[in-house]
Amino acid sequence: MTDDTRLVPPPRELDLASHAFFLDFDGTLAPIVDHPDAVKLAPETAELVQRLADACDGGVAIVTGRALASVRPHLGPLSLVVSGSHGHEIHWPDGPETEAAQAAELDAAFAALDGFASDRGLRIERKPGAVALHYRNAEHHGADARAAVEAAVAGDPDLRAIHGNMVSEAALARAGKGVAVRELLKSAPFRSKTPIMVGDDVTDEDGFRAAADLGGFGLRIGRASTDAAYQVETMDDFFGWLDGLLPPADGKSGSGQEH
Repeated sequence: MTDDTRLVPPPRELDLASHAFFLDFDGTLAPIVDHPDAVKLAPETAELVQRLADACDGGVAIVTGRALASVRPHLGPLSLVVSGSHGHEIHWPDGPETEAAQAAELDAAFAALDGFASDRGLRIERKPGAVALHYRNAEHHGADARAAVEAAVAGDPDLRAIHGNMVSEAALARAGKGVAVRELLKSAPFRSKTPIMVGDDVTDEDGFRAAADLGGFGLRIGRASTDAAYQVETMDDFFGWLDGLLPPADGKSGSGQEH
């Protein structure tokens, strides 16, 4: 799709029990903030997602570039499948409290990027499946950060560069949100369901493509060139669309909540 794509909501007439939703976190369920630890999932958003999970017979997962350790403390009462580090980590609600070990393939990239980050006062994050350079508070370093990540992965077939919203990452080539979507669809409660991937960033694009390849669709939040079949302008537009899909809460028409 191109930048002049008309923003349109996906169809509201969906048999939710036959669909599975894969939801990005930052910029999709919670507003993007300057520091990842300061993110807040609004209680009404958590309630909306729980209603969706109930309607989909549990077929809702969080699929994020964050490490599991970085996202799970912010999910509040939600007990969902969570895929972290661009698909490298997956946690099941009834599974053990374990996290993936840091991939040794990333050691050299971390060593190369650590000094770059230190010299420029950037935040570097070592995830199990990626090394992330954050430059939200130093946008003037964005082009250099992207170039540094590209250089760190150059010539290494096990790694690839992922550039997102004010972050660039050296990530495992075998990981990705599309990989996560495909892997989760092999198991209950996602098996045999039609996938819907929702996100707001370029890091969600392979998830959109995977959903389309498997008979579903992607929904991207915000104006951007995208492979998603549908776009909406804002998070609130997405919440409103989602609320309209769901059975009334407490016997009322819609949730009556504002986002």
